[in-house]
Amino acid sequence: MKGIGFCPGSDSGKYAGVYSRKPGLNPHKIELDNMQWTKLQQYDKLIYSRISNFSKLAANENQSLMEEAKLPKFSQIKWTSSKPKEEFKSFTNVIVTQDEFFNKPHQDLNYLNAWNYGIFSFLSKKDFHSLSTIFTPSGNGLHFPKLKMDIDFSKQPGIIESLWKTSTMGHHKKKPHPEIISHD
Repeated sequence: MKGIGFCPGSDSGKYAGVYSRKPGLNPHKIELDNMQWTKLQQYDKLIYSRISNFSKLAANENQSLMEEAKLPKFSQIKWTSSKPKEEFKSFTNVIVTQDEFFNKPHQDLNYLNAWNYGIFSFLSKKDFHSLSTIFTPSGNGLHFPKLKMDIDFSKQPGIIESLWKTSTMGHHKKKPHPEIISHD
């Protein structure tokens, strides 16, 4: 598990990171870093747009929280406490997991944000486009114990989006079947 943001999460045995600029890079690496930083700004907009389409309430609650707590976007170069209202239209923490990731059932208690949003897809290693393949072994998915509900990624081709209440909805990523883990 890898994180982008000022407050990434982690689970025992997994790791998370904060994307930040490294000092002392040569000019070529600075140019590459600048290109990556520009992409982060696009991700801010994409995630806000997707969550707004999913739930205006979730997007508005998050924007209010960011304004009140003066939280930065993850594409900001440094933490700044004053910025235009438009700057708060983003989500400050993105966690990227790979196909072997799984964790135990848990609730995200004491989180400031009221909503969790997940976007899931199997990606082609060649061009990183979403695969529309349905895999024979099942079990790689998101589980909500309280609802006795599974979202099985291996049986849903394309891109899957999910939005749930952070503190009231226990959840976990189920361990994937060994046949659908990429080992390289």
